[in-house]
Amino acid sequence: MKTILSVGACWFLFVFINVEAVTDGDFQSLLARLYALEEKQAFSEQRIAALETENMLSQKRIADLEKYKTFSERRVAALERKNRRNDAHAIVMKMYAQKVALENDKILSDKATTKGFDNTLSDELFSLLDKGKILPSKKISSVENEYAVTPNRRVNDDRNTAAETTNRPNAVLQSEHRRFVAAGTVAFSAIKLDHQEHMGINQNILFGNVLTNEGGGYHPNLGVFIAPQSGVYVFSSAIMTNINKEQYSAIAVNGNLVAQIYGHADNGRHDQGSQTVVLKLNAGDEVAVQNRQSNGDVWGSQFSSFSGCLVWL
Repeated sequence: MKTILSVGACWFLFVFINVEAVTDGDFQSLLARLYALEEKQAFSEQRIAALETENMLSQKRIADLEKYKTFSERRVAALERKNRRNDAHAIVMKMYAQKVALENDKILSDKATTKGFDNTLSDELFSLLDKGKILPSKKISSVENEYAVTPNRRVNDDRNTAAETTNRPNAVLQSEHRRFVAAGTVAFSAIKLDHQEHMGINQNILFGNVLTNEGGGYHPNLGVFIAPQSGVYVFSSAIMTNINKEQYSAIAVNGNLVAQIYGHADNGRHDQGSQTVVLKLNAGDEVAVQNRQSNGDVWGSQFSSFSGCLVWL
C-alpha cells in the first residue's frame, strides 16, 4: 500500500511540473505575439497618418490646378480678343490705304483732264506727293543723327577714322536693341522662405517671396512663369535639400523637362544644386521648377530661388 502511494505521488508531481512548463512556454509565446501586434499597429497608424497628409496635399494640389485652369482660360480669352483687335486694325488700315490711293488717282485724273499731260504738276498735287515724303525724310534724318559724331568727340579722339565708321552701325544696332528690350522689359526673381515637403512627382516648387516681377509674368501662388511675349529668355534656379536627404528637381517648359537639378545631403548636412538655361519661348509658354521624385522635400529659408529675364525679343 505504501508503495502504491509513493508511486502515485511521484506521478502526480511529474504531471504538475510538465503542465507548469507548458503553461510558461505558451505565456511567453503569447507575450511575443502581443508585442509584434502592438508594433504592427503602431506602424499602421503612422502609415495612415502619412496617407492622410498626402491626401490633404493632393486635394490642395487639385484646388491649385483648378485655379490655374481658370487663369489659363482667362489668358486664352484675352489673347483671342487681342488677335481679333489686331485683325480688325489691319483691315481698317488696308481700307484706309486703298481709299488714299483712290483719292490720289482721282486727283491725277482730274488734273490731267483739265490741264493736259504736261511736264509740270500743280501746287496742290505737289503738296499731296510731298506729304508722302515727310515720313521717309524724318526716318532718314533720324538715322543720320544716329550715325553722326559730335564735334567734341572728334576733338577728344582724333582716331575716329575708317575703323570707327565701320563699327558705328553695330553701335546703332545695339542702341536700338536696348531701347527695344526696355520697352518690353520682362524680369523676375523669387526666393523660397517656407519648407515644402511630401511633394508629388511633377508638382511645381513654390517660391513665394517675390523680389522682382517686371512684366507680371511670374505667379508665386502657382510657381509658374508665363511668357508675356515671345523672345529669348535666361532662367536659373537653386534648390536646397533637407538634412540627410536627396532631391531631384528640374526646370520644365510646358511640363517638359529641360534641365535637371540634383542635391544629395548626408552626415547631418544640407546640399544645394543649381541650373541655368537659355530658352527661346513663345508668348504664353510656361516655365516652372518641378519636383521629380515621390515625397519630395525642398528646404526654404532663402536658400532656394528661381529667376529669369528677357534678353532678346
